Amino acid sequence: MTKKFLLICVCTMIAIAVSAQKKVMFDLAHGQFQDTFVDPDYYDYVIPEYEKIAKEVGFQLVMNKSGITGQTLNGIDALLIISPLAKSTQRNLTDTEKQAIIDYIRQGGSVIMFIDEEEYRVNLEEYGANDITRKFGIEVLDDFEVPGNCGTVTFENEIFDRRREIPCSGVRGIKGGIPASVCMEQGRQISAFVRLDNGGKLYVAGETMVALLMGYPDGERNVHKMMKTRWWGKDSRIYMKELLEWALF
Repeated sequence: MTKKFLLICVCTMIAIAVSAQKKVMFDLAHGQFQDTFVDPDYYDYVIPEYEKIAKEVGFQLVMNKSGITGQTLNGIDALLIISPLAKSTQRNLTDTEKQAIIDYIRQGGSVIMFIDEEEYRVNLEEYGANDITRKFGIEVLDDFEVPGNCGTVTFENEIFDRRREIPCSGVRGIKGGIPASVCMEQGRQISAFVRLDNGGKLYVAGETMVALLMGYPDGERNVHKMMKTRWWGKDSRIYMKELLEWALF
């Protein structure tokens, strides 16, 4: 009887721990990971690496392949949206999705958005990101011209423990919010965040390379050899880990 009771207690504690675990929704419903700009084999690395980060931080990674609604966001602690990398595969945010995300932030949820460049990747106006971000004082701007593989650095702030070096090559400006990182060419702001009084959080960046965990310790800035480039920016993984920790806790 005692062993059976202990077994029931252990199973109950495990169930409680699992149900209490934070959840991050990884959006895959808008044409992500379907382009040919990035070697398809590389995408096979990204999701498993995020699953490793989830174990390290202590959250559950939930893949979303359907529309974003209030129902799909129910029980989700943070939403991660990485824009598609090709206009040909781009699936735009619907009015219903945009309103669901706005309501989610206003109700205390955390949203992280990475929006890639206009020239080759994303039609910003059609995609609709600004319909969300402007509600919170942040605007995604047009591309600005930078050398390939120019790199970005973050500020030391409530998100990042120290200055982080991350990749950048083709980028949009970001206006408003609290500055989080700047391009190493021209010093232009390319990411920002806000925290609402009720705990809601929004982080917006004008480049996706860091969210795709690109960058090498031996990368050389401003050296661009197309697909063979050793991207400058050694801190992509720790950047995303700290960003997700900030969103969740």
